[in-house]
Amino acid sequence: MSADRITGEQALFKGTCLCGEICFEVLSEPVITSTCHCSNCKKFTGTVFTTNLVFPSNSIKVTRGESQISLYIDKVQDSGNILKRHFCSNCGSPLYNFGGDFGKTCAVFWGALSEEYVSTSEGKGEWTKFDEGKWRPRVEYYSKDRVGWVHGVDGADQPRTKPGRES
Repeated sequence: MSADRITGEQALFKGTCLCGEICFEVLSEPVITSTCHCSNCKKFTGTVFTTNLVFPSNSIKVTRGESQISLYIDKVQDSGNILKRHFCSNCGSPLYNFGGDFGKTCAVFWGALSEEYVSTSEGKGEWTKFDEGKWRPRVEYYSKDRVGWVHGVDGADQPRTKPGRES
C-alpha cells in the first residue's frame, strides 16, 4: 500500500457511470493497472483499447443504483473462461468485469473512476479528483492487436496476448 493511503475500511476510490445512477466504492489498492487491445474489450467499450485498475474482487461495494447494473456474460474469451461484464442499463457505461482471466479480481474501467482518497499533510484524509497521471498501465495485453496509430505505453510489459496464450 502506498504511503499516502489511509488503511482500514475506508474507501480508497469512488466511481460512477455516465448518468450518475450507479455509484460504487473500492476498498483497496489496485493489484495492477492494465490496458487491453483484445477484440472483446474493443467491442464492449466501442474504443480501440481499454484501461483498467484491477482490484481484489471483494473490495468493490455498490453504494447506489445496484438495480441499474446490467450484466453481459462474455463466453467468447481466448482463454475459454467466462467474463462477467457489468454496465449501466440506463446510460450504457461500462463499469467493471469479474471472472475470466482476472480470477478473484475485478477490473474497473478507468473512465468509471472519479475520486480517490489520499492523506493530507496533517495525517487526515480527503477526497480528490482521480489522479489519472499516477495510475500508468504496467502491462498492455494483446499488443499484437493494437491499432497502428496507438503507441505502446513506455515501460509497460507488452505481451502479444496474455501470459500462457502466446501465439
